Amino acid sequence: MDCWTLLDLPDDADERSIKRSYAKRLKTTRPDEDAEGFQRLREAYERALQLARWREDETDDGCAEPVAAALPGDNLQAWSGLVEMSPPLASMPAAAVAPTPTQALLKGLTLENLPQRWPEAQARECAQDFQNLLLEHCCKHPEQRAPLVDWAVRHLDWLTPWQSLSMSETQQRSLVDALLSYYRQALEEQLQANQERAFLAQLTQYSERPWLQIFDHRLQWQSTVLILLNEQQWSVPLFERVCQVFGWDEQRGAIPEPAWIWQQLVQRCEQEAFYQDLQNKLQQEHSWAPEVLAAQLLAKPLSPRQQRNLTRGFTQNEWQACQQLAQTLTWRFPQLIERLPQSDVFYWQKFMPQPSTTGETWVRAWLGIALALTLFFIQERHDPPLHAAILAALGGWLAAVLGLLALTAWNALALRMLDLDLWLSERLIPKSLHRPPYRRLLRHGIPFLALLALFASLLGLLGMLTYLGFTLIGVLHHKRIGQVSEAFRLKHPWLSVLHWSHFSPWQPVFLLLMVGVIRACQVFYPAFPLTRLLPG
Repeated sequence: MDCWTLLDLPDDADERSIKRSYAKRLKTTRPDEDAEGFQRLREAYERALQLARWREDETDDGCAEPVAAALPGDNLQAWSGLVEMSPPLASMPAAAVAPTPTQALLKGLTLENLPQRWPEAQARECAQDFQNLLLEHCCKHPEQRAPLVDWAVRHLDWLTPWQSLSMSETQQRSLVDALLSYYRQALEEQLQANQERAFLAQLTQYSERPWLQIFDHRLQWQSTVLILLNEQQWSVPLFERVCQVFGWDEQRGAIPEPAWIWQQLVQRCEQEAFYQDLQNKLQQEHSWAPEVLAAQLLAKPLSPRQQRNLTRGFTQNEWQACQQLAQTLTWRFPQLIERLPQSDVFYWQKFMPQPSTTGETWVRAWLGIALALTLFFIQERHDPPLHAAILAALGGWLAAVLGLLALTAWNALALRMLDLDLWLSERLIPKSLHRPPYRRLLRHGIPFLALLALFASLLGLLGMLTYLGFTLIGVLHHKRIGQVSEAFRLKHPWLSVLHWSHFSPWQPVFLLLMVGVIRACQVFYPAFPLTRLLPG
């Protein structure tokens, strides 16, 4: 695909049409979204400009066809008039041509002596020739072009409608590009040196140049500054002052191009303002406002003990402020998370009071223990399955009630050891498991080991592996199917805790498989240690 097809232009399009088409496609082809497409668009733009400028130069430099082309090929007499038949003369040394006064003024020209050479040219009444030769000098010496042209636009009104010399489109474009690059480099150096006051003064001075009041030039200048701000670091007040200098206002629709860079700068400005507000809240050490406490918990470097002490008296208002701040950082300003001491902005949820799950725990524990007792009674007492299931249901109910009483007492004790529990959890639990719902080593690990020991005592090694595998599948496999409706949950609270949306699809499959394996071992291999904890 050639450059004209990519830009959707005819092959005789001029430079202005090329730039307009490029700017239009730049709105939909962004380098951060489609790097290859942006590169192809940029190459097509540069190639089209090159061809258009070459075509323009060919038109400007076109000359009449040579005389020889007009002569008939078979007329030797006509051709003889073009041939010099006289004997060659002895070569004479060429006489040296003395430079004109204007050329003498341009000899050794620099930015330092240009202010003195110009009044001399005016005094010798060769000011117009001096400007023409100065333009030619700028085009031939790129290393001096930008500072000399900058002096010329300030003192000779170059690049404005009222300039006294004429320049071609190519020359004007070359001077404009050189000046914009020259201004950009000066501003970039001040931003990198963190000299924002000097940057604003220089920007204001440049923007007041007469040549930058021309509409096309001013659009190019604003785009140059916009791209510069997108590549450098700056403060929010600086960006606001730059908007004032150029009159940028999103509410009035006065925004520069490219628009996607402007949107990035606006979002970045909002981000920096949010971060500055966050830092200001950190300085309010004696404030008890929920927003301030949430900022201190997420943005201030604290040890685990300090975090626990800070959250000890939190109420619902403080936890809600933490939730709101964490969600804002996650969805609106994710780049700010890199500046925070904690990469997990929801880490504070492990300090929240755990919701009561007594009903869910009681029902699930009852059914699990009843299933294990049923298999145990069938093996040890040789009871019929129905009789074993009834005894197991009663025994499981009693065991579940006693277990819940013990669990309630243990939770109260684990709360007193919260600092130790958090310290052990952060060091012993894998990082991949540090996500909501947060699990603590002592609070959740001890009840888990108690149930593991119970199933091992009833069904041996296979019983222990069944409970362990069932639990690990639920922890590691996060996919769930469906959702419990609110009406069903209110109407059947005990059944809702057994809804399939609470479990991984692999958990019931694994459970049925292990029950079959256990029953087969009870029939064909009823020995230690598969289905019995003790031999005999």
